[in-house]
Amino acid sequence: MKITLYMAITIDGFIAKSDGNSDWVSPVDTKNFETAISEHRNIILGSRTYKQYLGELYPVKGVNNIVISSDNTSVKPAEGVFVLPPNPDLVISFLEEKRQEKALLIGGGKTNGMFFQANLIDEIRLVVHPIAFGSGIKLFDGVEVERNFELTDVQKLQEGLVQLKYKKS
Repeated sequence: MKITLYMAITIDGFIAKSDGNSDWVSPVDTKNFETAISEHRNIILGSRTYKQYLGELYPVKGVNNIVISSDNTSVKPAEGVFVLPPNPDLVISFLEEKRQEKALLIGGGKTNGMFFQANLIDEIRLVVHPIAFGSGIKLFDGVEVERNFELTDVQKLQEGLVQLKYKKS
């Protein structure tokens, strides 16, 4: 199972404002994000992120939406939506049982941190936006582990965005 983390990020290292708002994300990145989702066919995200954009972005039709939640009654049932407890190994097992080979990890910070802590992120794709807001949600929330990644690609996009790709060393 290959897990790829895909995140829009500010130049000062935040994936969202403190309230979870990410209305600053460029349409250029949104298009890349949608392409990555269709390539992976499986997305993993936290319940807060899912609920914040329910009806607007989520659930994504035609893919498995794996929503991480400690309370499986907090997410309304929908086609293609699977609610699993905050256990990355269980998520991997679930996807493998469905004969899936890859998934896109798409936030938030706590969910990203859980997978990072468990050493289950194989690739990281960051789309750096030319904006800073000084505080907000970190890429990996609650993590005190150090890991090295190798830069595999840098791509300059429109609107001053830069996409960085890393793989696990």
